[in-house]
Amino acid sequence: MAAVLSFLGLMAVTLLLVDAVLRAKFIGDSTTIVDGFYAEKKNDIDMIVIGSSNSFCTIDPLVLYENYGIAAYDFGSSSQPMNMSVLYLKEALKQQTPKVVAFEVNMLLSDPVSSRNESGLRWGFTDLPFSVDKLQGIYQSVGTVDAEYFSYVFPVLRYHNRWKELSKTDYTYFYKDKTNYTKGYLETQLVSETAINLGDYDSAGEAWIAEENIRYLDEIVRICEKNNVELLLFKSPKEGWYRYDTEAVRALAEERGLDFVDYNELYYLNALELDVTHDFRDAQHLNDFGAQKVSLHFGDYVKEHYALADRRGEDEANSWDKALLYRQRSGWQEFMAAANAKECLELLQDDGNYVLIVTDAAAGDANQLQQWVYEDKEVVFDRLWQESGLVHRRLGTDSELVLSRYGDLYQILIDGVEQYQAGSRWNIIVYDKITDKIAANLCFDE
Repeated sequence: MAAVLSFLGLMAVTLLLVDAVLRAKFIGDSTTIVDGFYAEKKNDIDMIVIGSSNSFCTIDPLVLYENYGIAAYDFGSSSQPMNMSVLYLKEALKQQTPKVVAFEVNMLLSDPVSSRNESGLRWGFTDLPFSVDKLQGIYQSVGTVDAEYFSYVFPVLRYHNRWKELSKTDYTYFYKDKTNYTKGYLETQLVSETAINLGDYDSAGEAWIAEENIRYLDEIVRICEKNNVELLLFKSPKEGWYRYDTEAVRALAEERGLDFVDYNELYYLNALELDVTHDFRDAQHLNDFGAQKVSLHFGDYVKEHYALADRRGEDEANSWDKALLYRQRSGWQEFMAAANAKECLELLQDDGNYVLIVTDAAAGDANQLQQWVYEDKEVVFDRLWQESGLVHRRLGTDSELVLSRYGDLYQILIDGVEQYQAGSRWNIIVYDKITDKIAANLCFDE
């Protein structure tokens, strides 16, 4: 009996490992949103935003935190049908005790049948942990217990052929730090090629909301009431949303005593400034420029109507402080505009979170160059390469730096990828230990 149990245990562990490698990773979407949520400290989130991609492309938690001190997280998935929004709410409340749940209502007006497309279901179910609620949610979507049902329960059954397209990420992702430094928000500065039409908001028509979707909305209301959570409904700006849609949702909200904010209506009333040529990535989603504008309005509204603490300035840095620092260091930095190597190094030398790999190709004779590694505000490596050799160093949390010379060939490898840029006298590679990424790879002639 012991041997049988050991065998079954070994098989289970093997299946879990194979599943972790083979399952699809929706990086930048559901996988990193879900995993990042479960990486958060328990009972540390004050507001949770749920819904489809319209939710996590509209509300930027770091804008809310930086300007209002609101500790929010976008816990959604692309094309999320209403029954899955219920599931995500249930899962969220197992980990957190938020004061407010903000629900983006785009899918409330969807067709319950056509909204359950496979891609949306895979995005939504694949990364949620195993639970009775998940099994029930899958059954609601699939409608029967068959091979398709079990492919959602055990994703390896769906993705067993992915071995042909596996990358390094598939082997390393499951043991890496899952912290989501955007708090679930999808960053993008992509701008739609055509202007978005929000001008026909006042068109005539009639909204249709399926009874099934209303039942799921009522379930969301009941769950929030049971857990003493205030529920706020909102609608992101998008093409193809009309006044009659707003009025239909508002009627449901008023019947249930809920607040409802519609950013299509506010735009139409000139109460929200959006640039339809610049603030959208496509007809359905905002980009970073538009999301910032909506998030600022949203933050004003939430602070006025709900009692949420300002978490800025707490005794210890919280995860939003760290995420905000991560974002601030991920964009353009002053040193990137330096006119020469000396100016660049002077701008960088006092920041202990940068590691600098500096190469001077004019050192010594024509067959030599000099390299330095500058870390923790001091030179930790200095070599004038006169013969072939190889040096390994650790970078940040788990990256590897390799400096080498083979004959006349010089290389700088970071995690196996060539980074050295020949052709100029100076090559300065800037690695940021906060973001665990290369911040810049710069070349200067002097």
